[in-house]
Amino acid sequence: MIKAIYRIAWKDVAGDLRRRATLSSMLFFAISVLVVFQAAFEPDRKEALRLLPGLLWATSLFTTLVGLGRVFQAEEEDGAFEGLLLAAVPRGVIFFGKWLGNLLLTLLVEFLILPLTMILFNVDAWQHIPAILGILALGTLGLTGLGTLLAAMTRGARSRETLLALLLLPLTAPLLISGVQAVAAILTVDGQVAPWLKLLVIFDGVYLAMTPWAFGWLVEE
Repeated sequence: MIKAIYRIAWKDVAGDLRRRATLSSMLFFAISVLVVFQAAFEPDRKEALRLLPGLLWATSLFTTLVGLGRVFQAEEEDGAFEGLLLAAVPRGVIFFGKWLGNLLLTLLVEFLILPLTMILFNVDAWQHIPAILGILALGTLGLTGLGTLLAAMTRGARSRETLLALLLLPLTAPLLISGVQAVAAILTVDGQVAPWLKLLVIFDGVYLAMTPWAFGWLVEE
């Protein structure tokens, strides 16, 4: 099963890198959002440090939505989704493969936009980059996990991007709040990051335990 998950994920990642579709769209969108925020706020260094957690997570969320809108695009264009479901593997394996491919692309974009954000907003927090990346990765696990399920649910909808956003934002609000507070605690000398990290782990565990089962039920219906 691990091999099947790897093959599905590698198919998505390699196919996207070859077509330059999802990754380029996510990067372009992330950079556009950061430039708009920078032009709108123009904060000083102290204010930028306070705004950084929210800016990072807002950019990450919007960028993730762009990627999730394309999770099943290749199968839809080739009419291969039903064929994928006929593969001799459990439905949860298909879910984890699609989720892993999207997760890798999202993490790559987050890895690139974090230093760009610090440069654009003139924030001196380079020593915290490993910790911030770890928090972003932890939150992205649950965000993309639930998002992949909702992307499958809205796959045939006419306004699927809008519907996907309407479903994902309320359900992941606690995770996003925990992520913002965890990054803020890292940037604050006396901040308590442990409680927020525990919440992130709990949300990740709940989402990733629930979504494979829900995906199997969804595609059967």
